[in-house]
Amino acid sequence: MIDEIVTLVVGGQRLSGFEEVNVTRSIDQAAITFGLKATNPAWHQDAWALRLGAKVELYSNGDLLCSGYIDSYEADHGEGATHEVRVSGRSKAADAIDCPPAKHKTGRVEGKNLEEVAREFDEFDVGYKADVELKPIPKVQRHPLEPLHQTLAREAYKQGLLLVGQPDGSVLITRAGTKRHTGALVEGYSPIKRYGVKFSSEGKHSDIIVKGQRALGTSPKDLRQEVKEYDPEVGRYRPLIIFLEGDGTEKELKNRAQWERLRRQGEGTSITITASTWRDESGLLWDPGRLMAIKLPSERVDQDMTLSSVTFRQSVTGGTTAELTFVDPRSHGGKDPKGKSDKAYGTKAGTFE
Repeated sequence: MIDEIVTLVVGGQRLSGFEEVNVTRSIDQAAITFGLKATNPAWHQDAWALRLGAKVELYSNGDLLCSGYIDSYEADHGEGATHEVRVSGRSKAADAIDCPPAKHKTGRVEGKNLEEVAREFDEFDVGYKADVELKPIPKVQRHPLEPLHQTLAREAYKQGLLLVGQPDGSVLITRAGTKRHTGALVEGYSPIKRYGVKFSSEGKHSDIIVKGQRALGTSPKDLRQEVKEYDPEVGRYRPLIIFLEGDGTEKELKNRAQWERLRRQGEGTSITITASTWRDESGLLWDPGRLMAIKLPSERVDQDMTLSSVTFRQSVTGGTTAELTFVDPRSHGGKDPKGKSDKAYGTKAGTFE
């Protein structure tokens, strides 16, 4: 296993020797979050630069974990001249999540795809890129007080797209399952320390009803848009009504309904694995959205699954671990994994179009 040495760079200084480190990345989050704790009497002067929202870069063995800003700084002093410092923060996309663009003259962009829209509105130097084909959007109109991320997210939902935070602070517009991790996670073999499975019907609904209204047009079809998706797994009447985020065609309503059904189906079944390493067999840091081969005979799992989230943890008492959560690839726009798992782990109604 690779011994991870975590270093924080701030204002040209390199800080290390942390008692606790945690960094979380998720396929559902545009910002990466991190937290650090150090107990060292000599750290007082070194840590001074971390106050007041300092810009930082967090590395593990030279690989970038997160580029962003400190959100919170806390320091405690106690007996024996101990001095505990705790900091937490998020990647650069935090500003796009918290703040509305204030410089754009009209708040309206026409005939551009989502990546181009994001770049036009991006006043925070987050950086947006896409690794999937995108279609032009007739118009995107921001709401006056709406943060940038909210504007982009409502357009992404209609197209079945994800906005995923990257270590350099940028945001990737993507779908899951376009890349994969090397190797496999197999029950009884390293790096699995423990694992668990979860089946939950709490977030599932029998009928996904998406309603909308066109910005232009006065016909009944324009004023009373409605499409439905049915989840056969629920087995009883549990409806969910969603109002389409902004203007959209009938096709976009269907996409929104299908996307919601697949997300809820897939996320209702998850596998959590605590691994003794932060990396796959090739040395790549765990990366949400990638496929991974999972084989857990005791729970009848044998298929590719999508890494939904990862929390990198390191502490003096707990060592170095990664908490990994996996879901069916179709729940995030991927393809049918066609594995040998029990049918309970799949989504019954196909792949996102």
